[in-house]
Amino acid sequence: MKYILSLGSNIGNSFENLKKAISKLEEKSIFIDDCSSVYASTPVDYLTQADFLNMSLIAEAAYEPVQMLEKLKEIEHEMGRVKTIEKGPRNIDLDIIFWEKGSFESEDLTIPHKEAANRLFVIFPTLEIIDNSEYFRKEKAHFHFILETDQRRFFGQKIEKLYPFKIGEENFGWNEKN
Repeated sequence: MKYILSLGSNIGNSFENLKKAISKLEEKSIFIDDCSSVYASTPVDYLTQADFLNMSLIAEAAYEPVQMLEKLKEIEHEMGRVKTIEKGPRNIDLDIIFWEKGSFESEDLTIPHKEAANRLFVIFPTLEIIDNSEYFRKEKAHFHFILETDQRRFFGQKIEKLYPFKIGEENFGWNEKN
C-alpha cells in the first residue's frame, strides 16, 4: 500500500536524522518510491524552538494503517525521541499524511492527518512528490485549492526549499520542472 509520510527534525543534526529515519523505514520493509527536497520551516503552535527540516515521502509497505503507525513509532523510539513538550522540539517526527485508500480512523490515528492542510511544511514537500503520481490526485487538488483560496490559515508560517535529497546514486527533489 502507498502512503505519504511527513518527516521533520529540529534537534541535533536534523539532516542526518532525516537520513537515519529513511534507512530505518527501509529496514522495516517500508520502501521509498519518491522523496521530496528538504525544506526548512518555522515551528507551528509551540513557537519558542528552533526551525525544522522537513520532507515528504511516497512510501510503500504491506502494512495496514495501524501497523504502519506502530512501525513509525518504533523508529521514533529507536532514534531516541522523547516527547517532553506537546508540539515541541524533536529529533525526529514521522507522520502518516495520506493513504492510497483514502480515509482511516481509529483511536490513535486519523488519515488524512488532521493538521496536514494547515501546515506549509507538509503541503509544499507533498505537492512536490505527488505532482506526477497516479495516486493521491484528490489530495493534490485539495492542497492546491487551499493554497489558492485560504492563505490566512498559514499566517506566520515560513518555508524554504533548501536542497534535493539523495538516496544512493538517485537524486530526489530538484529536477527540470522545479
